[in-house]
Amino acid sequence: MSAAPPPGPRRAGPRLALLLLAGAGAAAGCDDVSRFSTAEGEAYCGAITLGGAFRAGLSPRVQMRLVLDADALDGPEPPGALWTYEAPDGATPERRLLDGAQLRPIGALAHDPLSRLQFGDGRERNAVVAVSASDPGAEPLLAIVSLRTDASVEVRLLRPGHEEPASGEALGAGQRQIFGVFRLTRRSGTCGF
Repeated sequence: MSAAPPPGPRRAGPRLALLLLAGAGAAAGCDDVSRFSTAEGEAYCGAITLGGAFRAGLSPRVQMRLVLDADALDGPEPPGALWTYEAPDGATPERRLLDGAQLRPIGALAHDPLSRLQFGDGRERNAVVAVSASDPGAEPLLAIVSLRTDASVEVRLLRPGHEEPASGEALGAGQRQIFGVFRLTRRSGTCGF
């Protein structure tokens, strides 16, 4: 009786090799977010979530516009810009909290797990960036930009703000807490503002 050869590495057949390559290509495609980039004359447009529980320091009339170079989300250069517009009403004039505010990457964040933030289903990629308010005296804000599987973009805009002074004196507008969630869809033009 002859002894069987000792087990050793097996060569993958051509069919298995093709399956492995296809799987690797599909996995690499999951990281390709270029389809979220806006072209010349396009923007992502939308309004703030109306529920008061999802809003602080922003009125229900606020709209947002985003231009985005999604391929630049992991780079050192700003991958886009944000605008907001609050229509006037009888008591307040129009307001633009952000007016072409660049999405500023936070360099050190690239080396932290927060740079690959994952929360909730339906989000392919999330990025945390800084944005400056149009009022130069106002404190900057954070924007969490979420590229969604339905081809929309979600932006969470937040600023922690200061505590109300014990003296009862009001905080300046640029020091108040802000939180808002915006669901944006791609459109031609500049969203009407």
